[in-house]
Amino acid sequence: MSKVVTREEALQKAAQKLDISPSKYKQAMERFDSVKSYLLEGEYKGASGQPEIYLQGSFKLGTEIRPYKDSKDADYDIDIVCRLEHKKETTTPETVKHQVGEHLNANGTYKKMLDEEGKRCWTLNYAEQDGIGFHMDILPSVHERRNLFGGYSSYSSAIAVTNKCSDSGTYDWSTSNPKGFAEWFYDQNKTVFDNVKQDQKQHLFENYRQDGLFSAWDSVPDIHVKTPLQRAIQLLKRHRDIRFSHQKDEKYKPISMIITVLAAQIYNNETTIDEALKNLLNTLFRHANQMQPTFRFDEAMAQSTYTLITRTADGKWYIPNPTNHGENFADKWHEDNHARAKAFFQWVAWAKDDFVNIAEQLDEGHYIRGLVSPEEKAYGGAKADSSSLSVRSGTNFPSRFDVPHKQAIQFPIINTGSVSIRAFISRNGFRPIEIQSNSQTLPKQATIRFEAKTNINWPYKVYWQVVNTGHDAESASCLRGGFYEGEIKKGGKARTETTLYTGMHWVECFIVKDRKCVARSGEFIVNIG
Repeated sequence: MSKVVTREEALQKAAQKLDISPSKYKQAMERFDSVKSYLLEGEYKGASGQPEIYLQGSFKLGTEIRPYKDSKDADYDIDIVCRLEHKKETTTPETVKHQVGEHLNANGTYKKMLDEEGKRCWTLNYAEQDGIGFHMDILPSVHERRNLFGGYSSYSSAIAVTNKCSDSGTYDWSTSNPKGFAEWFYDQNKTVFDNVKQDQKQHLFENYRQDGLFSAWDSVPDIHVKTPLQRAIQLLKRHRDIRFSHQKDEKYKPISMIITVLAAQIYNNETTIDEALKNLLNTLFRHANQMQPTFRFDEAMAQSTYTLITRTADGKWYIPNPTNHGENFADKWHEDNHARAKAFFQWVAWAKDDFVNIAEQLDEGHYIRGLVSPEEKAYGGAKADSSSLSVRSGTNFPSRFDVPHKQAIQFPIINTGSVSIRAFISRNGFRPIEIQSNSQTLPKQATIRFEAKTNINWPYKVYWQVVNTGHDAESASCLRGGFYEGEIKKGGKARTETTLYTGMHWVECFIVKDRKCVARSGEFIVNIG
């Protein structure tokens, strides 16, 4: 029988399995050093000196996980910047891009590994070893000399990045600041990092003493020290990958940079992963109100309430880079009828259900079943060199609807038809307003009328399942999960409920004919504040 642990212990156990092992990290850094040395040797016509080569992204921030794409593990991403010593005013993005690519192509080894030219990067694909692969994205750039964007004090490290337009084949510049962003991220994380680094490094040094990976505790790379902020980001990135792996709109899934920048801004030096996730997800969930059809932009509200994600007066979205305000991470959110914004807030709701709206005591493997394979060994205790994070075939993140007090339906399900739910909320005698499933947080002491619409021919019976979750309902001994028979007369398919308890609740409608469930609606989620 599985061990029951606190939510924090379950999160810690799952998060540790997302780490790259020290030996694989060492191998990745050896490859980075080799590429760096080779790029430094290059002769780039018109450059005034050697390029600057440095890490960016998750391997710089300590938020690395092995990507999960197309329902399987993918290669680790190692992102590096290659900043050539050209003046932006005296060169072109096409020249800079091709100088880096031509130098890589001139090396016999790298030529075989070099992928086709990407929009921004040149990519080296390394062969798998021990079932683990890497690819290295090399970002050609030059120094952005003009102070256009203000913001964080490291704006002087901003770079102009080469972009190739896929339609026309022309090149242009875009601005970024990965070095300044890393410094900003370290500042957000510094207090807790300084408090935990010696203990965590000492622990790793002791575990790997016989392997000779580290000469002393202070030789353990900082990337292996994980604060609640870094753990929360790792877990959320993996959760996103799993949740979107079977979605038809996977291309709209939230990008890692958005998750990282929002998490770092919200982080309030929480000392546990659980508290960090609660603060982060509850804060982001409040921003989802901007998706409502009735939302209207208000300057004062944008400055006081929606400070992290702003839906502007023209209907576009704004998530600024805190180290380079000219860079908007949500610049495409308005496209395709706000598809990326919808996907982001849907994912926030999923993550809130899976990480926050659950019991305080959990099975030890609760998160592991959804995030990693149960056979995977954490490198910290077993010294396993494999850091593969496979999800078992057919396994998704534990469903938010899998609560122990939810009763199982007693009729065989054959689904020959369909049934859908409409819901209307009213309060204090005001006219009812239609609401959508998983909409904004609703007030307490309101009345909701649920109405079912089905294509099943009469006669049939209507059953409603009502499920409450959360601490309020648990404290009131009202964790409902049972079935209620609807009105028998033809056309009578409604049920009325009152919003009493804070949390995420739901109803589901079942149409039963000849003692078989011939249609079910799916869960209609009600969030009560």
